Amino acid sequence: MVELIIGLVLGTLGLSAFWLVLRTLRRAGKPAPVAPPPVEDEEIEPIDPEGEIGTDGLVYMFAGKFVRPVGRRSLGSIPRDRAFDLASGDELDPLDFAMQMLYAVLTDLLSGEYIKLRLVEREATFMPPFPHKNWEMELRQVKAFRSSPLCDGLNIAFEMIYKKRMRKTQTDNPQSLAESTPEALWVPLDELVENALKAMRQEMRFWDRGCIYSDLRNYVGIGLTAQRYVLAPAQDTWLDRLRRKGPLLNPHAISKHRLDEAAEALLRRIETFHTRFGSPEAREDPRWPAGDVSPALLQPRVPLHELPLDDCLRLSVYETLVAIRQLEPSGEAGI
Repeated sequence: MVELIIGLVLGTLGLSAFWLVLRTLRRAGKPAPVAPPPVEDEEIEPIDPEGEIGTDGLVYMFAGKFVRPVGRRSLGSIPRDRAFDLASGDELDPLDFAMQMLYAVLTDLLSGEYIKLRLVEREATFMPPFPHKNWEMELRQVKAFRSSPLCDGLNIAFEMIYKKRMRKTQTDNPQSLAESTPEALWVPLDELVENALKAMRQEMRFWDRGCIYSDLRNYVGIGLTAQRYVLAPAQDTWLDRLRRKGPLLNPHAISKHRLDEAAEALLRRIETFHTRFGSPEAREDPRWPAGDVSPALLQPRVPLHELPLDDCLRLSVYETLVAIRQLEPSGEAGI
């Protein structure tokens, strides 16, 4: 029995040694593999953007400078509409994102004398969650706007509203409309934004549409992608196409047009507008007007033209966005 075990062990060792020698001889008979030449890094050709970038585009590309971060949410609560800073990837507040873009565009149009603003009395609305004020803001277009996604939408909205009013008064152009009905050229801000949003959504794909906050943001992003200021993410695989990835900043466009400096200049213009036309209370509260608003602004006892212009503009933009969003499906239950 012992001899049998010793024989099996020796046979196994001999067989292993035989296969080891055989593999060594086979490798010796083959030529050594030649290492492939090192592949040099391919230079990525810079992509030049087309056209000029507007105020809304600067806020979109450098949102981290203008938009506040998203607030803390309960554990496990992930909303469908989420906004991010393209540079850092930090999550931002979707409502504040839409508000800052629209507000920046309106302040630029006002400073460039493209529009005029006025406040008119109205009955106070008692629909939550926006403040119950007894006045509203109206705008009048003075001249055609410079081209940018949101400016184009607002320009089309003015045309749509003026054409409806011209049909009612049987006039041929805005000048004749102003002569027959001077008040007809003034448009409430909420009506203007509703018509602009309608025009924007007609140009967007079904999968790009969401709520008003995301639609304003996505419409600007689509325009910047067409101009190649931002680049569409790669969709090489089926999984890439399934995932909804955000666009990427075009570094060549940023350096060529010094967009970071342009964003800083826009930020300074907005701060100057705040300081010149805003109240100290609104400037000191970073969440204003989402928090408490002074009753002296909501139901003033002074003439409307004496109210701080910046406070009225920011409050009106906030009220308009929240009011339209309130009438839309929530989207949080798969709707």
